[in-house]
Amino acid sequence: MAGRTKVCGPCGLCCKIFAVEELQKPMAAWCVHHRAGAGCAIHPDRPASCRSFDCVWLMDPEMPHRFRPDQTRVVLDQDPDGTRLIARCDPANPQAWRRNPMYAALKAYAAKTWGTGKLVLAVAGRQTWVIAPAEDVDLGEVDPSAGIRVVERANGVISVEVG
Repeated sequence: MAGRTKVCGPCGLCCKIFAVEELQKPMAAWCVHHRAGAGCAIHPDRPASCRSFDCVWLMDPEMPHRFRPDQTRVVLDQDPDGTRLIARCDPANPQAWRRNPMYAALKAYAAKTWGTGKLVLAVAGRQTWVIAPAEDVDLGEVDPSAGIRVVERANGVISVEVG
C-alpha cells in the first residue's frame, strides 16, 4: 500500500474487536488465527472482510505511536466513503474513547470537520455515540453504519436522527 510507513507490530486489536463472518468469529472475541505479538497467522489468506479493513493508525504516517490501538484500546476505522471516523473500543475497555489523548483527538477532529458532513463516532460493543464539538450524544444500540443525521439548531443544541 502506497505511503504505508507503519506496521501492526504487536497490536492486533482489530483481531478482537471486529466480527468476521467468514470465520464465524464473533465481535469482542480474539480470532483463533491471531498470534500474540506476531499478528495474523493466515494474513496472506485472510478473509475479504479482514482485507477490507484499513486501520487509521496504520494509514496515517503522522499519527503518533501513542495512538496505536493496543496503547489506547481503541481501533480507529473509517467508513468506505471517508465520511465517518469511528473509534471502536476494546470490549474490555468500553470507555477507552473517553480517555486522553484519544478523547482530545476525537473532539479536535469533530471540531475541525463539524458542518462538513463528516461524523465522529465512538462504538463500544453495540453502543454508539456521536462525538460533536460541544457534546457527545449517546445513540444507544445503533449500528455505526446506520443512517445518522445530525441537526444543529440556531441555539447550538444538536439532535440526532437515526434511520
